[in-house]
Amino acid sequence: MFGHISFSHELIHNIGGQADTNHNLTKRILLLLESSCVSFNSTKPQNGSAYDRIIKGILSQYIEHDSGLNSNRPSIPRYLLNDIVRFWRTMCVDFAYKQKEQEGEKWALRNIKLRISRKMLYVKGLLMCLSHHKQTPDKAELILSLDSMIRKTPIELLISLKDHFHISTADLIIVVECYNEFLLRLNDTNIRNTLSKMNMNDIYNESSFLDLRNTADKLQEALSNIFINNRGNLSSLTLQYGIF
Repeated sequence: MFGHISFSHELIHNIGGQADTNHNLTKRILLLLESSCVSFNSTKPQNGSAYDRIIKGILSQYIEHDSGLNSNRPSIPRYLLNDIVRFWRTMCVDFAYKQKEQEGEKWALRNIKLRISRKMLYVKGLLMCLSHHKQTPDKAELILSLDSMIRKTPIELLISLKDHFHISTADLIIVVECYNEFLLRLNDTNIRNTLSKMNMNDIYNESSFLDLRNTADKLQEALSNIFINNRGNLSSLTLQYGIF
């Protein structure tokens, strides 16, 4: 779906409703959580560039039409969070759909990506929204704050919010180590080809898959400690906004 030109109007104005297809949802959320700007003049996107305008245009739609932000009660950008949650669950459902549709082809590779790299995108989205709890800046300030977080990778954002959410250094190190292990192994052509080609019924006898599955389990345990067993307020925020 990324092999052609996309138009900003659909990304900005078709949030929800029948016109917001899976493709449109995917492109919009990945633009916020995973994209980089290609610039011939600078390593960073410039204010007023097409990339900058589209990012701010999407954020403006989420913030301006979020009724919870119009009250005097402290809240979070829930309209944005709900769309990020929707995208995460859509990826999970599509994983099962592709398993059926493609008869298990590339199942192992998609499984590991979903449990590590795709999950870290969801982590970034959660942190972006939950970190604004109890803050009551005006909407323009909120858009700028979210925009600055969009420019960070999931791990960069997690590190930057370590003190804000009282995140354990030990858990943070595990997250970084697990992601590094994931990248190293998937950068190995032999491992990647094995994960892509082996039948899903046979992959559980393959050591490279079992090692990566163990890495994914370690990552999940660390994330559970960060978001659920946290000694600060992140666990209560996750329960209040991320689950219900």
